[in-house]
Amino acid sequence: DFWWDSIQLQIINTCAIFHLASQFGHRHHVRTRQIRKMKFACPLLLAASALPTGAFIVQKPQLAHRLKHPASTSQLNFFWKKKSADVKADDDVLPDPERTMTSPSLAQTHMQGPLTVNGSGKALTREELDEVRKDLEKLKKEYDFKEPVRSFMDEEDTKWIFGGPPDYSLTNYLYLKERTHIHKPGSLEEVVENLVKTWEMERSHKADYKQHQSVDQDRFAISANGGKVFNNAEANEIGNYNALLNACPADIWDSANTSWEQSHDKFHEAFAAFPWEVLEVYSGPPKVAFTWRHWATFTGTYEGNQGDGQLVELFGFGTAVVNDKLQLCDVEIFYNAEEFISVLRGEKDVESVNADWNSGGANCPFAALVAAR
Repeated sequence: DFWWDSIQLQIINTCAIFHLASQFGHRHHVRTRQIRKMKFACPLLLAASALPTGAFIVQKPQLAHRLKHPASTSQLNFFWKKKSADVKADDDVLPDPERTMTSPSLAQTHMQGPLTVNGSGKALTREELDEVRKDLEKLKKEYDFKEPVRSFMDEEDTKWIFGGPPDYSLTNYLYLKERTHIHKPGSLEEVVENLVKTWEMERSHKADYKQHQSVDQDRFAISANGGKVFNNAEANEIGNYNALLNACPADIWDSANTSWEQSHDKFHEAFAAFPWEVLEVYSGPPKVAFTWRHWATFTGTYEGNQGDGQLVELFGFGTAVVNDKLQLCDVEIFYNAEEFISVLRGEKDVESVNADWNSGGANCPFAALVAAR
């Protein structure tokens, strides 16, 4: 009995250690078959390597108390703690993607609302997205429009939150059709606009912030409306919404108790897309000062309030310090967040907000082009 129990415990311990080696090797890009070439490998150990993490037993108290062999459960637990610490330290060198999410399509990752109020109330179908793409190509051809450029979307080994690079065809279509300014190619306004769009893409879709190339990794900081200044890692951890709504009263937006995922969930069903444009740029690098507009058609719901298709707009001012690589270093944003949330909640009408900013559609260059035909 004693010897059989000893053998059982050794098999259990060895299986656990071999499984850890397999998991460790996988995390550090070592092929499992290389581990399986170890001389002590046997069918039982190979089976252990295929088990999911945590699926094996690492200790057997009813056996351990009868054994005086050094390979006791306490020693095994010490081994596990040590290896876990080693793996965690190595993660600083090879970070795993910590955030993964699913979406109806790569064209509607964070904004998953319907295109029209009287539609399905859900994200666009494949057929509807195909029609949008056709309309986008028609718009570009007829008016010689160019889509915004979001850089660093084709980098190898990118860890994507939604499993792949986002499809901006829907957002770009609405941006080209509904923007209020058409900037000259190569202008400072276009450069700033594309930089901010690239930053938004990376923050919202790349899981590993160390792969974000639109920011200076060491210097990046961001704040809004005089609120807390977040460094690069902090801003990535809490997400853009929490960083930019941090200065709001808790009854408007409780950023302290809202996770990255929760912050994005709150807007999922409100809009089909949420385009953004630069209005004017007042100074060039290294400190760029600019005004901007963020807008959407409120076709979905926010906190239970159903939109009726009204145009919801955000206007604001920002400054961005950039380095010699045109990477963002220090960003400050100013806007009226309370009015925006109040409109989405149905507490205010769109006509009562943005009194000094409201575009009203009168200055829309696309509308002017259509009217001229």
